[in-house]
Amino acid sequence: MPDSSQSVPYRLALFGTPLFLFFIFFNPAILDPTNTGWLMRGDWAQHFLGWHAYRNGADGFNHQDLLAHPTGLSILYTDSNPLFSLPLKLISPLLPADFQFIGPWFLLCLCLQYVFALRLVERHAPGPWAALGGALLLCLLPTLYNRIGHDTLFAHWLILWSLYVYFEVHTPRGKAIGWAANLTVASLVHPYLLIICLFIWGADQVQALSRIRRARDLPALTYLTAAAVVSAALSLTALWAGGAFSGTSPAGDGFGIYSMGLDAPFNPSGLPSFLSFLPKQEPRQAFEGFQYLGVGILLLIGTAWWLTRRARKSGEETPVTEASADVFARARALKWVLIVLTVLAVSTKIQIFGKTLVDIPLPEFAVPVAGVIRASGRLFWPVAYTLVFLSLIVVYRSPKRHILLGAAVGLQLLDVGAFAGYIKGITARASDRTVLTLATRTEWEKLIGASTQVNFVPPNPHISLPRFYEVTYRAVSAGVPVNTMYAARPDLRQEALEFEGYSRFLKGEARPDQLYVYLNPCPPPAALRLRLRELDGYWILPPASAATIGRAPVYPTFPLNQMQDVARDKPSTCGFGADWALAEETGIWTRGDSGILTLPEEVSAPAGSEIRLTLNTRRPSQVTVFANDAKVGAYALTKKAVTHSFRLPQAVSGGLRLRFVVTDPPSADKPVPAELKRVKISQLGLFTTP
Repeated sequence: MPDSSQSVPYRLALFGTPLFLFFIFFNPAILDPTNTGWLMRGDWAQHFLGWHAYRNGADGFNHQDLLAHPTGLSILYTDSNPLFSLPLKLISPLLPADFQFIGPWFLLCLCLQYVFALRLVERHAPGPWAALGGALLLCLLPTLYNRIGHDTLFAHWLILWSLYVYFEVHTPRGKAIGWAANLTVASLVHPYLLIICLFIWGADQVQALSRIRRARDLPALTYLTAAAVVSAALSLTALWAGGAFSGTSPAGDGFGIYSMGLDAPFNPSGLPSFLSFLPKQEPRQAFEGFQYLGVGILLLIGTAWWLTRRARKSGEETPVTEASADVFARARALKWVLIVLTVLAVSTKIQIFGKTLVDIPLPEFAVPVAGVIRASGRLFWPVAYTLVFLSLIVVYRSPKRHILLGAAVGLQLLDVGAFAGYIKGITARASDRTVLTLATRTEWEKLIGASTQVNFVPPNPHISLPRFYEVTYRAVSAGVPVNTMYAARPDLRQEALEFEGYSRFLKGEARPDQLYVYLNPCPPPAALRLRLRELDGYWILPPASAATIGRAPVYPTFPLNQMQDVARDKPSTCGFGADWALAEETGIWTRGDSGILTLPEEVSAPAGSEIRLTLNTRRPSQVTVFANDAKVGAYALTKKAVTHSFRLPQAVSGGLRLRFVVTDPPSADKPVPAELKRVKISQLGLFTTP
């Protein structure tokens, strides 16, 4: 094709590329703002329901109290995209009852990704088609599309925008405006994207300060300082507008769990690709640390490295424009930031192909601080985009640039072809406008309408997020508050209130004007069993005015003679009371140095029966086990889970009640801190036969 920006094929390609990408990777039915059923799964449901509750129950500028009642949550902590939620709330009465902006947001993000990619490369490309090919590669990183499950993180255009300001904007006024706008918008979209943009902004400030110091230019220093203050003020204002300072702490734990493996750039971890034969990564690392670049981009980066190395060895002079020379000079200043981001992405848990090479423990004081970026694998995104951008400039300088660029684009398109089908399948449900598939009976409207609040017991949405979301959607649509919610960061005040309410429930206290919903069916306390009903597979305690709705459930039997996993969605957690924390994905911890496990009343555990338990502790400790107050074992435990067994003595009779007490080990050099005297059970089994 002629390398002309005026040709009809070029103009069609120029304006049609983002639409082409959208239709390859997305079901176009998501563009309908009244089509909400496809959002009732995964993180989409969290984000949509946060917006839906904000519309129906805002109790402040950026806050609602229908979810996680009574404390509530700001729209930032339900990842409900303040950039859209805040202005749309102003016209909410004019919008349909069910309204979503996540589908249109995806299209907008793709368009902006393409625009900033084109702006980034166009000064360095030898012609319009080469610029379009480079922009297309910057829009074809699998890491971008792998984030569609978390719509606000799909805004990688913010990263390209920050790189554009860093590399391509040269006037102090242009940089001041560019950074103020970039950081403000990033603050309204997602904190992780803000952190990434701040790193690049910081490198730009250091570079500017270095020039000012050499020139001893006081007016320039004053201008730079004023611009930085304005950018910071606007960014903080945007964070406030989104609700970042609403009382929820950004700290947490889990740094290293969601890191990036050393193999991440070339490992698709089982997703469709030419390299999908490689060993998979650990699931949580493959999720947040997914950084597969695609074979076309790997070829591009490899070719650029080889061309650069060959030029250095031969000493040959390669034609280079002034603009490209400036980019490489700026890249040398940025490399230290990119190295830091890479180290943080890899984290203290260094893995390759799902195998841990090194796991460096953090000091206790550093755990919550590092937890601010617990999904640290995401921090490699700007490194990847910078590598692609610099590699494009190197290839653009090659005499064989058209062949090399064409090969890279062709291979990348082929590689992401099957991957695109997989990604498009995630939004396939949008073709079916059905909203509810689990809580479908009309009786739910009566139950919720007769309730002043909907309570999930235990208050842990992760037991079954799809089931939680559907009842929550019904409640929020009716303006009825819900006692819990899956949030980006937990609010300790709300967690305490939730557990307090759950503890009262375990004692047999339940408000007659409220609806109680089990996500993991467990027999309620004896005082409440007459209220127990079942509807659509949910176990519920209806409010008194709707007590006849549903049917009497069939209680499950406790399996004998087999080991059971103790997890939040397993019936094995039903015997744990208020002295245990809420069950996790694997296992349950005591809240203090002791806890009681009561087996169901109908379970017969004769003397001589064997109990097997898989246990571990936070620190090396001794755990003593009592069966109906008779001591049956004492074990030295560590962080490593180990299975222990004991037999019930003759003195044990009646219902079985196991008590666990954590103490210092006999030979301890120093006592175990009280807050770390905890025991975890991850498996249990009652064996009544040999």
